[in-house]
Amino acid sequence: MNLGLLRVRNEARWIERSVRSLLPVCESILVMDDHSEDETAAICAAIPGVTVLLSPFEGLDETRDKNWLLDQASAWHPDWIVFIDGDEVLDAPAALLAEMQRLETTCLSLRILYLWNDHETIRVDGVYGDFHRESVFRPNGSRFIANGTGTHFHCGNVPAGNRQGHRVIDVPILHFGYMHRADRERKFAWYNQHDPNNPTEDFYRHMVIGDLFPKESQFRHGGPLRLARRCITATT
Repeated sequence: MNLGLLRVRNEARWIERSVRSLLPVCESILVMDDHSEDETAAICAAIPGVTVLLSPFEGLDETRDKNWLLDQASAWHPDWIVFIDGDEVLDAPAALLAEMQRLETTCLSLRILYLWNDHETIRVDGVYGDFHRESVFRPNGSRFIANGTGTHFHCGNVPAGNRQGHRVIDVPILHFGYMHRADRERKFAWYNQHDPNNPTEDFYRHMVIGDLFPKESQFRHGGPLRLARRCITATT
């Protein structure tokens, strides 16, 4: 069986669409709710096939949380795990299912399309132009590995031991979290509060080119700001 995983907090705007996008691919879905203060948990619990798990932890630790969620998932004995974020929507699920049926495939890296300002526009400069992320894998006991930051951000959605030999495909995931300027600026401030002075992440400046920095800005991970119209699939 195929199992969907999400680790979420305060994603009530997007979460129903996000979870339902997994239903054509996954028989069951586990949602780890990290102390949401909105209706995220209730929305998820009302969807058939979804189990909501309330976080037993306090404080920020992405790696810890994802390993705990993997532990809960093991009770389902899944053949495949599809792991997305609560502000993301899986597009073209039929195409993903076809790729998962390849016997030699053990991990799939999907195209992340960052919606920018509206539903039909995506950002295409810098790392945003052709960004794929490992999001689908056959579990083999591997764990998420903590990085050097105190909050252990950016550990990915697939354990490191599952990523070798991953297959890159153009099945898209629509990312809604940066679509509105107010959200981009809020997240820029949040990341710099909890993960300050991180040159590997470009101090998060790339997130707000055209908002807090001129659109002509050139940073390590992005710029000058460039947008394009996205191709609309039949399933969107």
